[in-house]
Amino acid sequence: MPTGSQPSPDDQRPVISLADARRHQGARAERTVARHLWWRGWRICAKNWIGGGGELDLVVSRWRTIRIVEVRSRPTHAEAFASVDLAKLNRTRQAAAALVRQHKLTAYRLRIDCAAVDTNGRIAWHTDVLAELPPAQ
Repeated sequence: MPTGSQPSPDDQRPVISLADARRHQGARAERTVARHLWWRGWRICAKNWIGGGGELDLVVSRWRTIRIVEVRSRPTHAEAFASVDLAKLNRTRQAAAALVRQHKLTAYRLRIDCAAVDTNGRIAWHTDVLAELPPAQ
């Protein structure tokens, strides 16, 4: 395009909102974590499962363990982990309990993990966060 000329409407990229950009970034992080888990032998059972007043980003299983993974994407792992507050963990716990009830999974060990994905696509983990939580109210 010559200098000083106006771009044609066909040359312009679509404008996406900040919310759309964050949703896209979150979906990419969830795909990264799902691929990571799949390569390590975990079966992907559900993505973005909704129930019990919350949403479960990833539900995976291996042997007799059901693993719920809350995925967060931020510039750094520390920022990603800091974005998960007690209210979010309680909603995740309630949704996980609903999943177990609805699909009769009481024979399985339930584990809730948090995966942080940084801008370089690296994953860091906090495992078994249920063990760190105070009892549900």
